[in-house]
Amino acid sequence: MTIHGGWGMDAPINDDEIKRAAISGATSGNNTLVAAVSGLKIKVLGMVLYAAGAVDVRLESAASGTALTGVMSLSAAGDGFVLPMAPPGYHWVETIASQLLNMELGGAVQVSGFLVYQLSK
Repeated sequence: MTIHGGWGMDAPINDDEIKRAAISGATSGNNTLVAAVSGLKIKVLGMVLYAAGAVDVRLESAASGTALTGVMSLSAAGDGFVLPMAPPGYHWVETIASQLLNMELGGAVQVSGFLVYQLSK
């Protein structure tokens, strides 16, 4: 993988390869966003995430696994962020092959949104 400006670059993808998932987690600790697929990586292309209250959030490869982001502190209800759709051929973060995409929460606070991703070797 080649890195350009902090983004991972891959071959362009087709619309039929783009997948979407709702984000809804409220468990302190591990919250699976996308289940693992044998031999494939999960590449995040875009995301919207909002919290119902103050909570720390981190994306990981596997439950309690490798950190894909630093801890992002959402300090009040309605706080959140948007990762805009990456340009064709790019992505924000990726899991290790055969590992799930996890959202680790620092408290039992509802975190909601949606995720756009692709599966790749």
